Amino acid sequence: MKKSIQLWGAFLMAGTLLFTSCKKDDMAVAPTPTLYARLGGNSAISAVIDQFIANVAGDARINAFFADAAADPARLTKLRNNLINQVGMATGGMEKYTGLDMKAAHKGMGIEDSHFTALVEDLSLSLDKFKVPTAEKTELLTALAAMKPDIVEGATTLYARLGGNAAITAVIDDFIGKVAADSRINAFFAAAAADPARLNRLKLNLVNQVGQASGGPEKYSGLDMKTAHKGMKITDAQFNALVEDLQASLVKFKVESRTKIQLLTALGGMRADIVGQ
Repeated sequence: MKKSIQLWGAFLMAGTLLFTSCKKDDMAVAPTPTLYARLGGNSAISAVIDQFIANVAGDARINAFFADAAADPARLTKLRNNLINQVGMATGGMEKYTGLDMKAAHKGMGIEDSHFTALVEDLSLSLDKFKVPTAEKTELLTALAAMKPDIVEGATTLYARLGGNAAITAVIDDFIGKVAADSRINAFFAAAAADPARLNRLKLNLVNQVGQASGGPEKYSGLDMKTAHKGMKITDAQFNALVEDLQASLVKFKVESRTKIQLLTALGGMRADIVGQ
């Protein structure tokens, strides 16, 4: 009987120790969930990124940087997936980002502080739409802020982003070839095309005009646009054809969106002095 009581005592002691041990484990502080989990995982991050892309597309401060991607569904999908994977991996998820590093991806784009700020604001608006709590929102935006030195290059001239004289010359050479083959407007250039000296002067004038207009050291010394086109009776359709040919040359040389848009906008400003003279 004494042995039986001792045995029950041992069982009770063991049970008490086991209970106490379990209770201590239960009371231990649970590990903090990853930012990825707190954001809601892949599906939630994907929704935020979709809204972010829409915000950027409607933001005149920065949408020119993304115009090429927006015009190409395959490229836009790749950008979307890269952003989702980048955020996923950075916040502790299983996604793997396989794109370029931030410095290489943004090299030569001339992104300034104001552009980066606009980007952060667009992401912040997306996070707000999906009611991401302040702590998680701050943590994610802080991670983005850490990338700023590799994204922001500072102000650069249009000339530098075009690639300087050599790159402008290559674009103009290709542009002249496209105009010569364009039946909508090549008659205007037939006389110059038949005279090598005159054609070379035209080419040099165009290079110097683009160089000077984009902030380079070149000096345009030809006639002003109104005088140069007086009596030619150029129509809007013909001017548009000229712009299309230049745009095709810029695309061929992979001039990035913002730079291309800026240059074409500058050309558009000459329309009044070229059309209808």
